[in-house]
Order: sequence, then structure tokens, then C-alpha cells
Amino acid sequence: MSNSKIFTQTKPITHIQTLQKSLLNVFSMRKSKPGQRFPLMVNDKKMCFSLVQGECEFKRSTDSLLFGVLKAPLLIGISDQVIDHENILIQAITPVEYMHLPLDDFLSHIDTYSLWKPLTHTLMYMSARAHDYTQLNTALSSYELICNCLRALIDEDFERRATLPAVQYIMERTQLSRSGVLKTLSELNAGGYIVIKRGLLIKINKLPSKY
Repeated sequence: MSNSKIFTQTKPITHIQTLQKSLLNVFSMRKSKPGQRFPLMVNDKKMCFSLVQGECEFKRSTDSLLFGVLKAPLLIGISDQVIDHENILIQAITPVEYMHLPLDDFLSHIDTYSLWKPLTHTLMYMSARAHDYTQLNTALSSYELICNCLRALIDEDFERRATLPAVQYIMERTQLSRSGVLKTLSELNAGGYIVIKRGLLIKINKLPSKY
């Protein structure tokens, strides 16, 4: 995520991996194929999801609004930043290796092995990411939302950008109409502000501040 400088804090990979390695001494790691879903609430119990390898979508189950793509290593569901656990869905988009365990078991493990320092650094990162998401998606115009999505898309891996149409990327992350998004993209492309070929975002030249 280097071009748009969207996120304010670097992922504390070492601390996250310290937590995951400790968990692996007690809990078994599983493997799954793309499409597998992982709820954050099972039998009225909050769950923790530890992504060791692979990528997953993080979205709202009621309308599939995409909050973001989770990339390993990462831990989700370990704080009350996820308010509505029942309405959150994690779904693998690549083969994944993971641990899926009750939050109470996770917290008990942290306490038993005194892993509060790496947990604190991980929570600080997650808090920063939540703040960044709010800044990018709250009280913004439709055009500002589209620009933020375009900046995020251009920072994605080449393989993802080469297979995911810009309009789909934007609609998964917003509740904007398809016709409105297409109109804006078409006009930005015609004006030379962006380069889109066959629906794929190739380049951002300069997005106008107002539209």
C-alpha cells in the first residue's frame, strides 16, 4: 500500500507472528480452500480468527458490503472494535492456513503466557486501521468515495488489479449505484485523469479535487 499512503501505521508483523506461533503450540492450524466462510460468532460465543497464510474478504453478511481484504499474518475478532460479531463474515479468497477459536480461549492463552506486549501492538495496529477506514468512508461525497477506492485499487497487487474490474472493486466497498460509478469512471477516463482499459484500472494520472 505504498502509493496513496492510506494507512497510518505499519503492520506489526513480528508481534502478530509471535502470537500466532504461541497459539500453534496449543491450538491446531487448519487449511481451507477459497470460498470457505468463518463466522465471528458460533453458538453465541465470540470467535477469534488467526490468518496465518493467504487472503480473506472481511465483509458484512447482510448485504456483502466489503470492508477490506485481510492479508496474512493477521488476527481478527480480538477486540470490541468488531461490534456486531453476528453480522461480520470472513471468507477466503485464496487457499488459507488459519486458526479459528473462541475469543475466551484466546484471551486465556494470552494471560497464561503473558503475551500482552505483542497483543497491545496488534491492537494498536487494528485500531489505526479502523480509524483509517472511518476517515476514508464517513461523511464523504460519492465522488470522494470513488477516488478513495481508486487509490486503494491502484495500490493492490498487480495480479488483483489485472483481474478485478474497477467498477466491481468500488461497488463491493460502497453502496453506490452501478450506473453512477460507471458514469464517473467513464468521465475521468475521457478526461485523462485515469486510464481504464477493458474495465481494468491501469493508471491514475491526477484525480481532480472537485467533480
